[in-house]
Amino acid sequence: MKTRIVFTIGAAFMLFLLSPVAICFSQPPLTAKELMENSRLKDHLKELEAGEIVLINQPEAEEGNELNVVMTILVSAPLKKTVDTLQRQAAAEDGPGFVAMGEMKDSTASGLDKALAKVMFAPGEKDEVEEMMEIAPSDDFNFSHEEIALIQRVAATVATGAESEEAVAAMARAMREILKQRYLSYHTKGLKGLAPYQFSSSEQIHPSEELIAATEELRLVKERFPDFYGSLRFYPEKTSSALTHQFFWVKQTESGRPLFVLKHWVLKIQPGYALIAERRFYLSHSLNSLQVMIGCFPHGDKTLVVLLNQTFTEKVNMSIGRSIAKQVGYSQVKKNILPIFENLRSAIGRQ
Repeated sequence: MKTRIVFTIGAAFMLFLLSPVAICFSQPPLTAKELMENSRLKDHLKELEAGEIVLINQPEAEEGNELNVVMTILVSAPLKKTVDTLQRQAAAEDGPGFVAMGEMKDSTASGLDKALAKVMFAPGEKDEVEEMMEIAPSDDFNFSHEEIALIQRVAATVATGAESEEAVAAMARAMREILKQRYLSYHTKGLKGLAPYQFSSSEQIHPSEELIAATEELRLVKERFPDFYGSLRFYPEKTSSALTHQFFWVKQTESGRPLFVLKHWVLKIQPGYALIAERRFYLSHSLNSLQVMIGCFPHGDKTLVVLLNQTFTEKVNMSIGRSIAKQVGYSQVKKNILPIFENLRSAIGRQ
């Protein structure tokens, strides 16, 4: 089954594909029929009916360091089966690109220590360890001023060289502490608790501002699903018993380097729809932040699944070569999100 790559002008959010003139906001929830008849999806019905994955870039809806990609598919399965499959993929230790992962269910110190126990560097990742042992403010890593000081203190306790097993263990210990404190700060303060990255002595990057802006762009979610929007935008102050929250840490390999990620998974399942958000509120390098929004809507005996990936990275925030950097960035985003739908389609086909 081929994947259809579509380059078109989109709006700022996957559900934002709808024409605002054609939609009556007083009639929630949103339906697959509305999306397929009153949005730009109507131009790709043949591809969707054939089971193809359609991707759409949205350069006109992006801020300077933002990349938006919409992806949609019509899955040959009912809503519950589709959502169950997506949930299993999210919690699977062998997820696409995962080296290791764990779920953080217990917010006590001992519970988090246990959940993060497998956060470590492999013997072949000593280059990363050496870089951390000599850490200073740089865009090579996403560390705050306080985190850099922590790593420096831990590095100072290592008696032997940066390539030693002692150094590997020490930097793993520092990374576990960073992930633990980042999770606790977000768990208690939400987006306001995200510490800025110290890229130089004077330059800071604020993932909190990026994710706040990304969430506020979800205008149709705000209009049609206000409880979901409120919980995502103002977590943990606003919560709803209809929503499920889960937290994971993930280790991946990105550009040949180990990448550690903290994810917040938000899920709402109703008879007529399901909404899923995956917010990557901390990444140890490469990207600043990332938010994925997925909507699942019944369509006969099938399910329309629409995804928006909002990625923030300084690698496209430049004055020279910006268009080339954007295209490279889009290809990287697609490489990361395509497996979500490819694995979904494959898993549905096996069931």
